[in-house]
Amino acid sequence: MTPKTLDSKILLRSFEENRAMLDRRYAENVEKYRKGGFTLRFADAANRKITIKQTKHKFLFGCNAFMLGCFETPEKEPEYRRLFAKLFNHAVVPFYWKDLEPTEGHLRFHADAEPIYRRPAPDVVLDFCREYGLEPKGHCLTWQHSNPDWLAKYSDDEKKRILERRFAEIAAEYEGKIPAFDILNESPSHYNIGRKALFEGYDEYGLMLGGKYFKNSIKIANETNTGLWPSYAYGGKYMLYSTWIRSWLDKGYAIDELGLQFHMFNREDDLYNSKKTFASTLDVENHLGVLDTVGEFGLPMHLSEITIPSYCGRIPENLEFQEKLVTEYYKIWFATPNMKSIVWWNLVDGYAAYAERNSSDGENYYGGGLVNYDMTEKPAYAALDRLINGEWKTNITEKCDREELSFRGFYGDYEITVEDASGKHTHVVSLRDDGAVAEL
Repeated sequence: MTPKTLDSKILLRSFEENRAMLDRRYAENVEKYRKGGFTLRFADAANRKITIKQTKHKFLFGCNAFMLGCFETPEKEPEYRRLFAKLFNHAVVPFYWKDLEPTEGHLRFHADAEPIYRRPAPDVVLDFCREYGLEPKGHCLTWQHSNPDWLAKYSDDEKKRILERRFAEIAAEYEGKIPAFDILNESPSHYNIGRKALFEGYDEYGLMLGGKYFKNSIKIANETNTGLWPSYAYGGKYMLYSTWIRSWLDKGYAIDELGLQFHMFNREDDLYNSKKTFASTLDVENHLGVLDTVGEFGLPMHLSEITIPSYCGRIPENLEFQEKLVTEYYKIWFATPNMKSIVWWNLVDGYAAYAERNSSDGENYYGGGLVNYDMTEKPAYAALDRLINGEWKTNITEKCDREELSFRGFYGDYEITVEDASGKHTHVVSLRDDGAVAEL
């Protein structure tokens, strides 16, 4: 199928119609929620030159790390790692049951496990995170899909026992090493599939197991498109995801944070049709309505899986559409009060789910990577680089002859270089709370 050229002027019309509101929201909320007032305190009031350089964000910018060790040529691996770590400080670790335990009782936890495409062993990803200073997240422990083939022979009661064993084994190995897990994935929109693949009430049973075995971990309930953006377009505050979250919280299940997926899995023509399932997400009012409705729970939120298409073929207009939409949405999400992370899904084109490498099948069709198959950067990658490593990082040089220097900056980690009569000294400090003081 020949890709079609997108018209950004038509597709992004809602953003332009709401430009004044979006710009105001962005400026006010970023200043209010992403920045704080910090103080550097010195031993005396000598003349100094102070260089303030932010090295790491508190906010989590992430991506799945599913391609570690899975490329067809060894040259791509170091480039993948470099491109990943240049943008992201957060990595998703795969715990898909079918691939973590393809043979019953034999778990692929460790780096010497047999290789499976797009499913590196958790320890491989954790080694990568340690090397580059990334925060890991486990995904996902209860899901209607990706159950191992050997599970089907068991009764519902036996499946419950086996699912509990899965939770216990993962917790014993990784609680304390991975701070957060998607305990439950996509059940509001796919419950009927899940109860047939697992058992009736599998979702609440998974939430119960999360509270039992991951007491010291952040427990996230993650939902896909269907229960969010199109559901809000029809149901408003009664959209599927918020209704289920309210029910689960009322029942006392341990849900600490909320995950919202954003996969634009639509053919090109469907983007123009407001009656199609996903096109409602190109409407700014609808998009902000979802964020506000989920935000009313007062829990930290994650844009947990993101695909914004450029489609196959490297058509310049389509690459421009992806670049513009990435910029628009990341600014909206970064300025959302309770947002804690934004997680792109597939970094490199040609390696998405349900398809052969470098084919146009499955999710590859959408061209939802930030990097081309040949590892060259797409315009959307450069756009995120400008935001994450430019506009959203604090870098200041000032002279100071006082005992204190106060400044306003983005939350995160900093290198503070002080030049005075005694020489040049660099200090590493963490400024992650409003009013933080660093004694230098």
